Order: sequence, then C-alpha cells, then structure tokens
Amino acid sequence: MERSIGALGVVLLADNFLPWYRLSWTVIRYGTGQQTHHVNTATAWHSSSGWSLAVLLGVVAAIGYVTCGVYADRWPTLPARLRWLFLLTGTTGLLVATVSWLAIPSVDAPGGYGFVAAEEIAGGVRSGDIVRDHLSAREVNVAWGFYLAVFIMTALVLLMLLDIVRRADRNAVTSPG
Repeated sequence: MERSIGALGVVLLADNFLPWYRLSWTVIRYGTGQQTHHVNTATAWHSSSGWSLAVLLGVVAAIGYVTCGVYADRWPTLPARLRWLFLLTGTTGLLVATVSWLAIPSVDAPGGYGFVAAEEIAGGVRSGDIVRDHLSAREVNVAWGFYLAVFIMTALVLLMLLDIVRRADRNAVTSPG
C-alpha cells in the first residue's frame, strides 16, 4: 500500500508540470479576414498559488506517509498518529485545489470571460498572457492536468484512509482483549 501511495506522490509531482490552465483565442486580421488560432498553457506553478499549495501538500502527505514505515520499529505509536496527520494534509491539499478551482470566475459571471481588443494591456501584459492568480472562465480554460491532479489526490487520500483502517483492524485483532 505504501508503494502505491509513494507512486501517486511521484505522479502528482510530475502532473503539476502538465497544462492546468489554457487560454485559446482566434484573431481575425482586419481587411483580409484571415483567421489565426492561438493557445497558451500554464502549469500549476505558473497559473495559481492555490494549485501550487495543493500540489505541495499532496506531495508532502505522500512522502510523509511513506516515511512513517521507517520509524515503526523505533516508535510504535508515533507512525499511527503521523499517518492521520498526513491523511489530513492530503485532504487539505485536495480541498485547496477544489476551492481554488471554484474561486475562478465562471463564464457566466460578470467579467468571467473577457475580451480585449488591444495588443498590450496595462502593466506589460499582452493579450493572451496567463497572469498568475488572475484566471477566468473555469469551465473552458481549466486544462486536463488539473482534473488529473484531482483524481490523483483523491486516490491518494482514499489509499491513505484505507491503509489506516486496515492497520487499525489488524491491531484490533492482534491485541489481547
């Protein structure tokens, strides 16, 4: 079970370098009517502080949970308590990712899907740039890397919980009572 949890932690770490957010737009040249399609993508680290924190919490939870087995012989009761702590850490990461996603304005919300005709916006931001923590239109712009991470983090939390319950059942059967 710990190997699966460790593997999910590694996969989650790799996933945060996939596209989590994307902007796509079409430009129509004045006069010719020629259309060009553009796409810009960003990773968890480049698009959202909340998503960066969520990945960090998930990876720390996986690493911490796996390392609990190293100290099981030396301090028998400590790993059980730490496993609960790392389960809580992983769950918090999943909640942070979800809340950060919900905080992105919807397409239907006022100002949720903006159109800018100018090539350059104030502050040196160009049309099509993804500005960290200023995301919009979650239904169309959140990319597949985010949804994969939510799946991985859910599996991570469920595996930790399953392992904790199995260990508790094993200890209940082996303890004299």
